[in-house]
Amino acid sequence: MGSCIPRSNFSPEIKNLIVEIFNEIDSDGSKYIDINETLKFWNHNFARVNSQAMFRAVDKDENQRIDLKEWKTFWVKVKKSGHSDEDIKEELLNIRNRGSWVQFAGVPDEHKAKID
Repeated sequence: MGSCIPRSNFSPEIKNLIVEIFNEIDSDGSKYIDINETLKFWNHNFARVNSQAMFRAVDKDENQRIDLKEWKTFWVKVKKSGHSDEDIKEELLNIRNRGSWVQFAGVPDEHKAKID
């Protein structure tokens, strides 16, 4: 599986960033991201708001856990919606720096459910 993201046309740098940032958020190494990890990750930077926005956008099966496949699939959707590698890199680095989660134009939320 590695960092290969099928049909994405990402540069190797972006592919690696996608996986690296997933692993940074997945602080317990469980191979999925849960709400507690995102709250811890964002800490005091609107942690609940950022977490809710991320789960609405990425958690396709609505199980309140984001696995690597869902994470990669989200970024492929971002790319296919017309965002450049440079745009995606900027947002990935923004996430790494605990910046706010953004809603990408042309990429609808997977669901509207609220995370308690």
